[in-house]
Amino acid sequence: MTSNNSMCVSCECKQKTWDDSCYAFANSTDMTKMAKLIGITPQMMRNKMNPDQPHELKVRELIDITNTGNETLISGLLLACDMVGAKLPKENQEATLAMRALLSSKHAGEISAVAIENAGAKHLPRTERETLRDAAQRNIRNMVLLIADLENRTAGVAPFLSMSMEVIGNGMPMPGLT
Repeated sequence: MTSNNSMCVSCECKQKTWDDSCYAFANSTDMTKMAKLIGITPQMMRNKMNPDQPHELKVRELIDITNTGNETLISGLLLACDMVGAKLPKENQEATLAMRALLSSKHAGEISAVAIENAGAKHLPRTERETLRDAAQRNIRNMVLLIADLENRTAGVAPFLSMSMEVIGNGMPMPGLT
C-alpha cells in the first residue's frame, strides 16, 4: 500500500513539473504565432497548454514546437523524466572554447543573481523558478557542447601526435632507401 502511495506522489510531482512547463511556455510565447507555425488553431494551442483542459499536446506537435527554437516544453518533459537535454549545434553555430567558457560564466552569474535576490525567501515565485531553471539548463547545454568540442579537438589531434612521436623516435622510412 505504501509503494502505491509513493508512486502516486511521484506521478503527481512529475505531472506538476510538466504543468509548470506548459504555464511557462504559455506565458513566454506568442501562442497565435506558434499555433500557425505548427499548423493548429490558436484556441487549440491555448487549450493544449492549459492543464485544466482535456486537450493534450501530441508528440509531433512537441517536436515541431522544439524545432522552432523554443525548448521550454521539451526541457519540462525531460525534467519530469529526471533528465536534462542539450541541443546540438548546427554547423554554423560552433563557438570557440573561450566563448563557451565565457557563456558558462554568464549563465552562472544569472543563476547567482536570482539566488541572491531570493536568498531569504522560503519559496521561489514561479517566474523566478523558471528564470533560474532556464539559466541552469542553458549552462548545462553550453557545458555539454564545450565537452563535445574538447573531445572533437583532442580526438582529431591525438592520432597525429602519436604518429609524429613514432616518426621522431623511430625515424621515418623513405621509399626507395630502405
